[in-house]
Amino acid sequence: MNETRIIQIGEPQLAAAKDHIRVFLHDCKVALRVGAYESEMHAPQTVIINLEVGAALPHHYQDLNEKSLDRVIDYAPFYDFIQKELPGMGHIPLLETVAEQIIAFCFRDPRIQDVKVRLEKPEMFEGKARAGIEVFRTRLR
Repeated sequence: MNETRIIQIGEPQLAAAKDHIRVFLHDCKVALRVGAYESEMHAPQTVIINLEVGAALPHHYQDLNEKSLDRVIDYAPFYDFIQKELPGMGHIPLLETVAEQIIAFCFRDPRIQDVKVRLEKPEMFEGKARAGIEVFRTRLR
């Protein structure tokens, strides 16, 4: 008879550096009015956003019944910002400015220590190449 057994996780040996967690959204597609070229001024274009945020891991999640989102970094607000708020900002000439808006939103959560955001325009070169940028920012202490 196979019986499910819960593995008891003891306190880990403390290392010199604290444990960290990375929370991510990958391949998040959104239609944005973005770009500095004349061909980009008249209509939204698809932008693919990859976002990673890092934070200290304040505790270990050992309780199998734990479901409180206030003890985790929830990725849903990041997704909602990208899908609902970014498109409402109107035309933004530079991807770098879009990245800064996303980074500023992420840093509203004081637990976030670093943010990496990658923005790609898959239609920029008629689908033959994806152009874009990546910005990594660490919170100033």
